Amino acid sequence: MKILRWAGLALAAVVVVILLLDTFGGKFFDGPLGPIPGGAFVGQVNADTNPDWTGIEDVIELEIRPDEPWSLSVWGAEVDGELYVPSGSGASRRWPPVALADPRARVRTGGQIYERTIAKVEPGPLRTKVLGTLAQKYGFDASEEDDGSVWIFHLAPR
Repeated sequence: MKILRWAGLALAAVVVVILLLDTFGGKFFDGPLGPIPGGAFVGQVNADTNPDWTGIEDVIELEIRPDEPWSLSVWGAEVDGELYVPSGSGASRRWPPVALADPRARVRTGGQIYERTIAKVEPGPLRTKVLGTLAQKYGFDASEEDDGSVWIFHLAPR
C-alpha cells in the first residue's frame, strides 16, 4: 500500500511540474524545450531577409509575442522559396491568436535566428499547395477535404 501511495504522489508531482513548465517555463528557457514552450531566443539575429529554406528541419522554433516572448516547436515547410508553418486545430490552439494580434515573430532553425512577420494564409490555391507540401513532408493524407481546421501561417521578412 505504501508503494502505491508513493507512486501516486510521484506521478502527481510529475504532472504538476509539467503543468508549471508549460505555463511558466517560457520565462526560463532559451527557446522551447521539446513540447514545452520557452522564452526569448538568445543569440545574434541573421540579417539575411531571404534565406534558403529548402531542406529546412522537420521541427523548427517559433518565437512570438516580442514584448513577453513565447517560443514553441512547430513544423515548417518551404514552398516557392517562402517559409510556412501549420497549426493543427488552429482555432482552439493558444498561440495562433497571440501571433495574429502582434505579427512580429522570430524563427530559429539550423542555429540561426531570423526576424519574420507572421500572417495567416487564407483559403485558396496557395493554401492548398502548402498543405500538399506539408502532407508530403510529414506523411499525412492531404486528399481529404480541407475543412479549415489547420491554420497555415506565412513567415515573411520584416
